[in-house]
Amino acid sequence: MRRTRQAGDGFNLSFLDVMACGLGAVILIFILVDFKAFTPEPSEEKEKLEQELAASMDEQQRLKKSIDEINDKIALESAKQKDSKEAKNDTTQDQTKALQDLSTQLAVVADLENQLTALSKEVEKSANVELSGTGEQNFITGMKVEGEQIGILVDKSASMMGDNLIDVLSKLALSDGDKVSTAKWIRTRRVAQWLLARLPQTSKVSVVTFSNTANRLGQRNVSTASVSGSMNSILKDLGAVVPEGGTNLQLGIRTLFETNPDITDVYIVTDGLPTLGDGLPLSCRNFISTKKSISSDCRQALMVETIKRAPKGIRYNIILLPIEGDPYASPLYWNWSRVSGGTFLSPAPEWP
Repeated sequence: MRRTRQAGDGFNLSFLDVMACGLGAVILIFILVDFKAFTPEPSEEKEKLEQELAASMDEQQRLKKSIDEINDKIALESAKQKDSKEAKNDTTQDQTKALQDLSTQLAVVADLENQLTALSKEVEKSANVELSGTGEQNFITGMKVEGEQIGILVDKSASMMGDNLIDVLSKLALSDGDKVSTAKWIRTRRVAQWLLARLPQTSKVSVVTFSNTANRLGQRNVSTASVSGSMNSILKDLGAVVPEGGTNLQLGIRTLFETNPDITDVYIVTDGLPTLGDGLPLSCRNFISTKKSISSDCRQALMVETIKRAPKGIRYNIILLPIEGDPYASPLYWNWSRVSGGTFLSPAPEWP
């Protein structure tokens, strides 16, 4: 039997489902819209935190930079300390080496002194007169007393009392006893004594002192070196000589060769260029006569004239005890002795 279709309700379950879904969607939309509407915006606290974070980052960078600078300084200081330590080590090594060298040199000097002391105690068979001292006078490089006929010239001018002009002037007013006791004159006598002590035993000798005058020393014009009486007579006369006056080397040489014309070797003890003599230009003679003194140029000219007038073929040996303010004495005397085949010596103040 055929069923008859029943009329249905217009609001069935499917419609209700659709309506419910739509309503749910609308409610969801409202919920979402309402959540977004009430989402809080960034607050002042957040901005403050961000500022603090930025400041912290800046501080971190600054501290990092400071740490780097400190590390650089530490590295530089370490390098300096290393260099200083190395330099200190080098200095210590240099000082140690210098001390070792000094010790070696002192040992050598001490050994030489001991040898000199031992030698000074020995009596030289060739010594003609006794010479007191520590032994140093026995050793002079290059100076040797030799020759068959020997002449010794000793400067006795006033300048032989001092090492400079002021010193000499201060001693001019002394008594004769004080003049012969001045240190430089005592040294001059010791130099002459040293020469006499070193004369070859077979030699003949004549000794003359000179200033503005010239005098022979000893009992006779020519003395024999091996005769002690003759040597002591020369020394005695030398002890009585008083230094005074100017320096006339021409007169001394002339007197020496008048005493013994056969002289082959001359030994001159002086302290500077001559101040008196013949053969000077007119300007120098006028200068001397009016000023009572002589210039350096005139003294050089006088020395050249003296050398020209001195006998030729003779060995001239010079022992110069220099006075201050006479710079041309050394080269002129040295050249004279060199040309003649002699020896020039300007010894240390401690000799002989």
